[in-house]
Amino acid sequence: RLDYLKSLGVTCIYLNPVFEASSNHRYDTGDYMHIDAALGTDEDFEELAAAAKERGMRIILDGVFSHTGDDSIYFNKQGRYDSLGAFQSKNSPYYNWFNFKNWPHEYAAWWGIESLPETNENNEKFTEFITGKDGVLTHWMECGIKGWRLDVADELPDEFIDKIRTAI
Repeated sequence: RLDYLKSLGVTCIYLNPVFEASSNHRYDTGDYMHIDAALGTDEDFEELAAAAKERGMRIILDGVFSHTGDDSIYFNKQGRYDSLGAFQSKNSPYYNWFNFKNWPHEYAAWWGIESLPETNENNEKFTEFITGKDGVLTHWMECGIKGWRLDVADELPDEFIDKIRTAI
């Protein structure tokens, strides 16, 4: 329906979270590097971005970086992923991405919602994962998006936002 949207004068399409997640709202990111199967495949997304570009339209994604889902490759509380999540082991490469009060069951959760463990945006490895050369931002920009909307930007550290801006 891109031609129809273009006929209406649409030049930009903003998409709420599109990353793999266990809920339909997808604010509980499961894997930042993949499109949720309910929306299609990574290749489908790249085709959408290319088709939009051909029509002079831009795609903007919702960057939800203040928390992940507890059912994520990074936290893995439900044990659904093969990776070693922060909930499963202090030896997880993701352990320091989160703020545990009493590991594993007591952790900082976004607005107290236990299924949304807060990320530590000041953690160097988390920041690199999001903003680095091979990070989330670059990955999706290389797939054809043209911008980001930051979810709860007022809750993100200024230094993290500065690194996002530099990466973009």
